[in-house]
Amino acid sequence: MSVMAVRRLALRLTERYAAEGPPIDVGRIAAELGLEVVCADLGAGVSGLLVASSQGAQICVNETDHPKRRRFTIAHEVGHHVLRHQFTPGEHVHVDRGNFISQRSPRSAAGVDRKEIEANQFAAHLLMPDDLVRRHVESLGSLSLVDWQVAKLAEKFDVSEQAMTIRLTTMGLL
Repeated sequence: MSVMAVRRLALRLTERYAAEGPPIDVGRIAAELGLEVVCADLGAGVSGLLVASSQGAQICVNETDHPKRRRFTIAHEVGHHVLRHQFTPGEHVHVDRGNFISQRSPRSAAGVDRKEIEANQFAAHLLMPDDLVRRHVESLGSLSLVDWQVAKLAEKFDVSEQAMTIRLTTMGLL
């Protein structure tokens, strides 16, 4: 799927479920999509899982992660759900009858797994929609952002400074 298609799907959700401004309520979006969010200790190196069955789906997030990381993970797993990755052939573990767990693999950690890239793009666009980011950058009154401005934007969108830096860079604003 193209980045533009992923972006459009995320934008539809923000238009449908998000309030006027940031931060985007990813918990509400997940709930509206019928995704229960469960926090649990998933162990080192696992930020989240999407578990789907005929009865519904759950997002499991690592309770030991920072709250901003958990928000990104929820958005990422919502991306997997909306993009229907859990129903495509690939690295899924079949558990019980009809349950699938989609989790990160060594390929995804290396940044080459297409589904992980798409879910990350989806999460970035969901949490930091283009129009909202541009509006808030313009409100800062500067075309060349400095560290404190990036930090302020990250706080406003309730994301990490790293996520905001990546988003601003990919948008050509940094």
